Amino acid sequence: MTDTTSENAVTDLFELINGHSVLFAYNAQTRMSELAYGIISSFLETTGVSMSLILFTEQGQELWKEFRWNKNWNAGLRSTCDHFAKFSAGGITCTDMTELLMDIESEIKTRQLLFLEDLAFLRWRHNKIPFMRFLEILSSRVREKKGTTVCTIALNMLDTEIEKLLFSVFDIVLFITEDAIQLGPKKSKDDIQYSLKDSKLVLRSAVSTDMKKIKEIFSLSIEEKEELDKIVHEHIEDFKRS
Repeated sequence: MTDTTSENAVTDLFELINGHSVLFAYNAQTRMSELAYGIISSFLETTGVSMSLILFTEQGQELWKEFRWNKNWNAGLRSTCDHFAKFSAGGITCTDMTELLMDIESEIKTRQLLFLEDLAFLRWRHNKIPFMRFLEILSSRVREKKGTTVCTIALNMLDTEIEKLLFSVFDIVLFITEDAIQLGPKKSKDDIQYSLKDSKLVLRSAVSTDMKKIKEIFSLSIEEKEELDKIVHEHIEDFKRS
């Protein structure tokens, strides 16, 4: 790809993540909340899909208020957000996530963007397995409806246990630094550079970036997605026994 315009970079990024379960793992220098608003606003504007925001903690309600009034979240895009669902802190400490999953599943629409509250709270959750299983099933259900799931988490919140579980649940993990969206944990010539100017997102792909090849790497057939779901489930079961 040789065209380095922001418009093409946005299109390439969203073609990459659309229809997948995506985790943005970011470092301490990243203005992730502001970047997330920019990415989501641009995604909704580019794809025309609707969005639901899933909150799990009391802090998440403040996140929603900030989200609604962010400069990127203009009046024209607010109407694309169908609703947000708020669940009490008890929802992330319970051992049975079935009811919570059913509540969210009943609201999922075809080709919808499902944006989950930042997963930092997982670090302090004693039993992570029920929530990871919940994420695994939820991501699978959203993919079945050709939707997109997006989560964020700070890299300094990832111990070995959380990293092993999360990276097996999400089929795309993008690493975010203060100026780039990386396709892997190390810098690459294929990274997508970004900037935030007046709260607006500007993306720019490297001249050498071959997004077609990258999309082929992340794109999965229905059979491959089913196999991935099976592997993820096996990983979680193995972790339970370890």
